[in-house]
Parts: sequence; C-alpha cells; structure tokens
Amino acid sequence: MILSGLGIVLGFVAGILPGIHPNQFFVIFITLLPLFSTFSTPALVALIISTAVSNVFFNYIPSLFFSVPDANTVMNVLPGHRMVLSGYGLNALFISIVCALLTLIISIVLLPLFLVLIPIIHSFVYPYIHWLLIVVVALMIVKERKVKGKIAALVLYITSGIWGIVTLNSIVISSDDVLFPALTGLFGLPGLIASIETTTRIPYQVHVKDVKIPQLPRVVISGLLAGLLVGILPGAGEAQAGMVISEVVRLKESGFLGALAGINMSNLLFSVVSLYSFGKIRSGAAVALDRILLKFETEELLFSCGVFLFSAGVSAIGAWIIGKKFLRLLQRINYRKVSIIILVFTVLLVFVLTGLVGLFVLVISTFLGLLPLVLKVKRTCNMGYLILPTTLYFSKSTCLVVSILF
Repeated sequence: MILSGLGIVLGFVAGILPGIHPNQFFVIFITLLPLFSTFSTPALVALIISTAVSNVFFNYIPSLFFSVPDANTVMNVLPGHRMVLSGYGLNALFISIVCALLTLIISIVLLPLFLVLIPIIHSFVYPYIHWLLIVVVALMIVKERKVKGKIAALVLYITSGIWGIVTLNSIVISSDDVLFPALTGLFGLPGLIASIETTTRIPYQVHVKDVKIPQLPRVVISGLLAGLLVGILPGAGEAQAGMVISEVVRLKESGFLGALAGINMSNLLFSVVSLYSFGKIRSGAAVALDRILLKFETEELLFSCGVFLFSAGVSAIGAWIIGKKFLRLLQRINYRKVSIIILVFTVLLVFVLTGLVGLFVLVISTFLGLLPLVLKVKRTCNMGYLILPTTLYFSKSTCLVVSILF
C-alpha cells in the first residue's frame, strides 16, 4: 500500500511536469534495485504499475490546459485544448478521466477473452499494420475539402515524416530524448502561440453536472481495441492509434477525446498483458516488471489487475480535484501571460534536458507545427512525424530510407 501510494505520487510528478516521464523513474528504479531488496516482489510491482497508471491520469492536466503534450497525449491536445478555449475544459477533463477508467474496467472484465485472442490478433495484424497506416493517412488527406488543402496536407505529412526519420535516427540525440522537443514543437507550442495571439483570459468554464458522452459504447470499444493493438504490436504507439481512430471511426469531438483516453489506459494494461502472454516488452513499465519478476504467471497478473484498479481509482479522484483547481486558477489570471511563461519555461526545460540539439529540434518542429494553422489544414497531418517512421518500420524499409537520407 505504501509503495503504491509512492507510485501514485511519482506518476503525478511525471504527469504534471513537462519533459518528465515515468520511464525516467523506472530507469532509476532498475539502477537502484538492490536498495529495494527489503521490499517484497508484490510491493515493487505495485510501485511500478501505480506510477504508470497515475501518470496516465495526471498527464491530462498539462495536455488539456497548457497544450504541452508527450508521446502519449499528443492527440489529446488537439480536441482537448479547443474545448478549454470554448469554455468546456472541465468537461474535457471529466470525459478523459471517466473514459480512461471505464475502458480499464471493461478491459479487465474481458481479459480472459483477450488472453485467448491476443496471440491470434498479433499473428494476423502484424504483417499488415503498415498497409493500415497507409490507408488511414490517405483518408486523412482525402478528407481535406479543397484541392489546395489536400496538397498541403500531403506535403506537410511527408515533410514532418522526413523530419521524424532524421531526428529519430540521429546520432547526436537519442530517440527517447528527441520526442519531447519534437512533439512539443509540432503540437504544443503552436497552440500556445495561437492562444497568446487571440486569448487574454480563459473563458468562463461551463461545468455541466450531468455530462453526457455521446456514443459512449463506441467510444469505449474504439479506445479498448486500439489500445489492444498498440499494446501487443511493436513500433506502434498511442498517437498512431489515435490517428486511426480519428480517420476511421466517426466520433464527435468529446467522444474522440474519450477514445484517446481509453487508448492511453488500455495500451498500458495490454503492454503488461503482452509480457504475461508471450514475454514481449512493450513499455517502460513492462521493462521494470520484467527485471523484478522471476516468473509472470496468473497469480501475478491478477495482482497486477488489482493494482491497476486501485491506483486508477485514487488517481482519477486526484486528477479531477487538482485539475479543477488548476483551471479555476487559470480563469483568475491573464492567460496570455501564463501562456508566455509556460512557453519560456518549456523552451528552458528543453535546453536543460536536451541541450542545444534539442533546442534546434524544437525550433524546426515549431515552424512545422505552425504551418497547418497558416495553411488552414488539419494539424494531424504533422503526425507524419511518427506515422511515417512507423510505416517504414513495419514495411521493413527503414534501413533503406535512412541510408538514402544520411
């Protein structure tokens, strides 16, 4: 219980502070593992899972209210920040929390079925995932209304994709370090800059006591299935799954936000289930669990599910209480000044964590991130940064393209 509470606190810290990721805590934990020898294995499992679960919930606060994403919440920025600026920030937070929690509960209830289906899904989908991504991108481009918009979206997708290939395969900065400045520049800072130009104060936030999530069954099922695919397939991530959902499943903005939250949570659960099912590591939490568990059998899986539910319940309540206080505070102060402070803080944090190279990546990514706003096309076209490298990975063309570019 004590280590589970500590994990929730660590997840809160990693969720609230930009540039801090639970994987950094897991690395420290693995390095200092001998110091934890006095604790039982279940207690250490609780620490790891609670940290990861708590981070999912508290991550929504900066991504929704401050437009500062990480690799897991980058898609949440697009609909969530719009809802905040439209006066429905509390609803956005509520929908994210509820859908993440509901998706987790249903995933665990259906887990016996998924344990049978996961090996089948893995063997069937894996060879064709790159074709699925190609189809999704084609739909995204075709859905632009005007011919100029379609051309602009295609050019931006390819440009951001090449930028992703170059930076993610760079020898001067690691792929893990580059994600923070790149995704912040592509999706975070452009939103802040636009807010600085147009918004002085956050509008009055309407909180409907009876929040209705349209198409809730479809929202939960979409998030669950997309998170399942991400959790068991290598190379794919929440952002790619969010891209698929946005183009394939017809959801309203609030429903789409809920589906993204479901993806975040179900992906985390199924990355642990993948470790149990066929020993494959799909997340930082799974790496840490693999280091401390001599065997991962049904008893350990059931205990892990219990920790998931406990830490999710506590974190959901904490994220809601703290999120409301954050939003109320933002309503009382000049949002433009806050946005400028956050922008400066983010730039300084990028420099501290990733140096001049990271700062360079941030600048270039920000220019790319502003182009969709200027050209009036969907900002999701810049998801090429992650989608194109993933497509090349699954089509086994990465080495060929990298050798051409470098």
